[in-house]
Amino acid sequence: MTAPGTNKCPRCFVPLNWDSVAWMMKDDTPAEIDPVASEFTGRPVTSRQVHTSERPADGAQWNPLPQGTTIADIDIVCPRCHYELPERWLDSTSTCIAMAGARYTGKTVYIAVLIKQLERLAEQYGQELLPADDSTRTRYHEVYEKPLYIEQGIVQATPSTVSDTQIPLIFNLGMWNGRPPHFLVIRDVAGEDMENPEMVGNRALSFFSFADAVFFLFDPLRVDEVSSQLRDLIPEPPGLGGDPRDVLRTVLRLIGNGTPRLAVILSKFDAFQQLAHVRNSAWGHVMSNAGAAFNRDPGLRSRHYNETDGMLLDHEVRSLLQRLGAGVGLRTLRNPVNGTQYANRFFAVSALGESPSGKKLHLNGISPFRCTDPIRWLLANTGVLEEPTP
Repeated sequence: MTAPGTNKCPRCFVPLNWDSVAWMMKDDTPAEIDPVASEFTGRPVTSRQVHTSERPADGAQWNPLPQGTTIADIDIVCPRCHYELPERWLDSTSTCIAMAGARYTGKTVYIAVLIKQLERLAEQYGQELLPADDSTRTRYHEVYEKPLYIEQGIVQATPSTVSDTQIPLIFNLGMWNGRPPHFLVIRDVAGEDMENPEMVGNRALSFFSFADAVFFLFDPLRVDEVSSQLRDLIPEPPGLGGDPRDVLRTVLRLIGNGTPRLAVILSKFDAFQQLAHVRNSAWGHVMSNAGAAFNRDPGLRSRHYNETDGMLLDHEVRSLLQRLGAGVGLRTLRNPVNGTQYANRFFAVSALGESPSGKKLHLNGISPFRCTDPIRWLLANTGVLEEPTP
């Protein structure tokens, strides 16, 4: 067995190391409830027996597997939450993202479109983005891709963690610049859970504190001043979620003493851009500025994440949120316990490009706007999704 890469568990996001090894025998039959896995999924989980071996305290050389057993006989699992790791997981690296926001912010639609955009980006460099396991392949197709791209409808809301297993989405980004395979892991959390402060302390959401990044989506239609001016310009949304400021407080409490990078994403930005058509309006004047970063999309043309463009957009979105009365907490993004500021950036995205008509997509189809910006910011300078600088 080879030494692991720099990687985390796809479910609990805890870093993996070689001091504790857990596994299940492949020829065993799931026969009993696993209390550890059940606690991390929010529902009873039946699994094979999990075996664990710890490195000796004296640091002596050791073989964590029973005598006569080889790596081909077992499935490696996370020692903390008992999640079965994908093949070659310990020889790779990963980036783990928690997706959060109130109900109706468009998280699920955003993920559906984001993966399609990442596929296009990887293809430009002769790479292929692939599901890392059968679970991701099936779930992405049935829950995200099929409703949006095949049925031309709106993706259903994410089920609550307490009522569904919430299996992570895991995608293989491939090998870049001679590095080991890199995986992208996304945990899509129900807005219902994010609006419930009592979920803080729930083991099934403890992964927030170990995430590499938290993507927090903010719905501008939740602001009365904006929604009132858009009433005659876009179809009425199916519903509005909770106050994003309250949801952010819950998210920060879930993060606790963790140090993820925090991306605040102004979602459904196509609706916001419609304010440019409101005559004799202060908002119309702001949004009609053709030179603003929030009115252009560098798309997938650039090899590398454009830091200058990203910083300009960051400042513009901060100004918009201040004008919306979003509050100091949303703009400063400090740890509520120790006051430390999270590494953060603000973004504006539109997954669809046009507001849906009822339960169907707009006739213009899907026209993504700046959807890959948060991912490219997160992966900048890692060599992943970028060609090396000549």
